[in-house]
Amino acid sequence: MFVIAYGVAALASAAALWGDRLDEMEGYFGSGPASGILVLAKAVEVLLVVTAVAGVLMRRDLLLVPPVAGWMAGFAMFAVLDVFTGRWGGLVEHLAYLAAFVVLLFLSYGLSAKAQLAKTPKGPAPDGSPRGPSGLTWTQEFALQAINRAAALTGPRTRPDKRD
Repeated sequence: MFVIAYGVAALASAAALWGDRLDEMEGYFGSGPASGILVLAKAVEVLLVVTAVAGVLMRRDLLLVPPVAGWMAGFAMFAVLDVFTGRWGGLVEHLAYLAAFVVLLFLSYGLSAKAQLAKTPKGPAPDGSPRGPSGLTWTQEFALQAINRAAALTGPRTRPDKRD
C-alpha cells in the first residue's frame, strides 16, 4: 500500500507543482527537452502506480517489484544527475530516497519469501530444481535468513533476574 500511496502522492504533487518540477528538469536538462522529459517521467510513474495497484488487487507480490525498482532507478538517475550538475542538496535527498526504496525492496522480497514458505508443502524439492529443501530459491532463503536475524536482533529481550 505504501508504494501506491507514494506514487499517487508523487503524481498529485507533480500536478500541483508542475512549474516547480519543470524548473527542476530545466536545471538538469536545459529548457528544450525538460517538458518532454517531465511528461515521460510522469507517464512512467503512472505505469508504476498501475502496476502496484494490479499487484495488490491480484495479490501478486511479484508485480510490486517493478514499481519499487522503477523508483529506485529514478532516484539513482537523479543522484547521478545531481553529481554532474553539482546539486549537493538534491544528491543527499535522492540518495536518502534511493536507500529507503532499497530497504523497501529487500523487506518486501524477504517477507514475500516468508509468505511463500508458509504456503509451501513440506518435503524435499524435486531433483534438478533450483529450489532448496524449503521450496525457496537461494536468494529467497538468504533474504529470509536476513529478516529472521534482524528480527532476532530487534525482538523482545529478556533480562536475567537480579538476585542479591
